[in-house]
Amino acid sequence: MELYREACAGPDALSGYYNRNVRVETAAGPVLVRIPGGDTEQMDPRLWSEPDLLAAIQPHVSTAPRLLHAQQDPAFQIHEFIEGRRLDELAPDGKPVPEAVLGGVGQFFGEVLRVPSGALPPVPAGWPGDGDTEAFAERLLDLVRSIRARAGEAQEGLYTALGVPADPCGRLADRAVGDLRSRPFRLLHADLHRKNVIVTGQGRLAVLDWELALWGDPVYDLADHLHKTSYTAADRNRVLAEWERAAPAECRTAWQSSLAFYLAYQEMKSAVVDTVRWGRRIAGAADGHERRTLARELQAKLLAACPHWGGGPPPGVEEIERAAVHWLA
Repeated sequence: MELYREACAGPDALSGYYNRNVRVETAAGPVLVRIPGGDTEQMDPRLWSEPDLLAAIQPHVSTAPRLLHAQQDPAFQIHEFIEGRRLDELAPDGKPVPEAVLGGVGQFFGEVLRVPSGALPPVPAGWPGDGDTEAFAERLLDLVRSIRARAGEAQEGLYTALGVPADPCGRLADRAVGDLRSRPFRLLHADLHRKNVIVTGQGRLAVLDWELALWGDPVYDLADHLHKTSYTAADRNRVLAEWERAAPAECRTAWQSSLAFYLAYQEMKSAVVDTVRWGRRIAGAADGHERRTLARELQAKLLAACPHWGGGPPPGVEEIERAAVHWLA
């Protein structure tokens, strides 16, 4: 409890959307205190308690942090603090990553895809059965539908102004039947991006933030990683080759067409979620240059997504700015 109280009082928190992560010094060295944020909007499916999962995968995944303590009231975890640099600090989005990192990503997937199902916590009742990739994809699409449907009056006004349909998933739901094949389910990290990867002084990788881990189609984890990591073309091709080499044969059945489906899903989901996130940022921007930059970014997300929901091109940058300020300021 002393470490928890110190973390709550500390002003410095590390990156994290669903959790506040605070480095706390102890006599034995630094630790990471992880405190969930109570009012964060849920944008991702969840299956397991992160502490339960970390305890289960400790013997199987060398890159996962060690769990030192966890409790529910108050809710917090204590993880080992991993010394090193975040990958986004070493190589921001769109920049080449170190050679060792690319090999480490392949090793990571090789370990995660071989975690025995019996070692994991039970999946909740009603979760799609092993190998039912179409039902797994439908769960993902239902999540986006629920995000879109819970819009309030102001958010609905912005969605309508920017051309985001009430059901953005129809085309992808039809496409799933042809693009997906049955594959045995595996453990998925489901949030592997540059800010969740630590490169240690020895050049090894540590992968953080396992709260969104899933049991599902292994190709989804690859697509999620590629979408969120913004590799250069050369690095992307290397990661694809590393994944293909590391994944068990049964995970690679017709994987290319499924990868294309899940990448389209990621573009569509990003546009639905970020219309509101970026809209708020635009409405609250300090100056016109910042608003214009954010509006261009949102326009690019909408442009990538509109073929997947069958709409026309998004509005211009100035119209996006005006709509965000009108509805969300």
